[in-house]
Amino acid sequence: MAELVDIIGVTHNPFLPGLLKAPNAEQALLDGAADYEGLHQRLAKARPDVLICVASDHLNQWFMNNMPPFIVGKAPRAVGPFPHEERGWGLTHYDVEVDTDVAKHVLRSAPDVGIDLAFSDEFLIDHSFTVPLNFLRPEMDIPIVPIWTNVMAPPLPPARRFFQIGQALRRIIDDMPGGKRVGVVSSGHLSVEVGGPRMGGTSAPDLDFDRRVMDLMGKGDPEALLAEASAERLLKAGNVAFGFLNYVLLLGLANGEAAQTAAHFNKTTATVNYFLWDYATSAT
Repeated sequence: MAELVDIIGVTHNPFLPGLLKAPNAEQALLDGAADYEGLHQRLAKARPDVLICVASDHLNQWFMNNMPPFIVGKAPRAVGPFPHEERGWGLTHYDVEVDTDVAKHVLRSAPDVGIDLAFSDEFLIDHSFTVPLNFLRPEMDIPIVPIWTNVMAPPLPPARRFFQIGQALRRIIDDMPGGKRVGVVSSGHLSVEVGGPRMGGTSAPDLDFDRRVMDLMGKGDPEALLAEASAERLLKAGNVAFGFLNYVLLLGLANGEAAQTAAHFNKTTATVNYFLWDYATSAT
């Protein structure tokens, strides 16, 4: 059977890599970057054979007229980000093998655990994958299985469905033959406004939401968290705050267990946040 060796949730803020290189980078962000280097070392210590990476496409390849709720990528390689993201944000290229055997196993096993997943053999990964991966595994030497979630195009799956998908993935990993060491990385964010009246300013658009959901993640209270992550509350937290649902998926993957670490660095220029569950074990 496979062994789950790490669960990590991290932000994918595309401005963050550039801001950290700025000569006047804020100390809180530098502290957050130091924590991210700690995550890099943690993942290296866990020595996963494959990383299941859960993130979203920002209307780069799936749009309002073609948006499956959950998509597994099974092409031989995952490459990104998109050229306009590399040019516009100066993001680092990422090119990594896809573990197609694991991807196909996830797809074949999904109906047996009560979920249906779409798949793609032709894709790029955007900054929601490449920003976290360049922090966590810049070596590009651990095969991944990319899974996209719809947090962009209504109607969106509700929070409970994200939680259920996480639970189902946990069952698939636990029953996976072959003894592989599996790490799971999911990227999302807390309250965010893009292109709306609350974009920028001196803080995230809804710090009350941020504090509340981080507290619930740290307590391991799924029902309260699912209630807090309603569509109405998420929209109030920011016009693209639905990216938080990727963290809800992780809570399902952890079977509702509390995150051992829930960290948040909020400043005027960027938000750094991450969640950790203590599944990391060193290979013998």
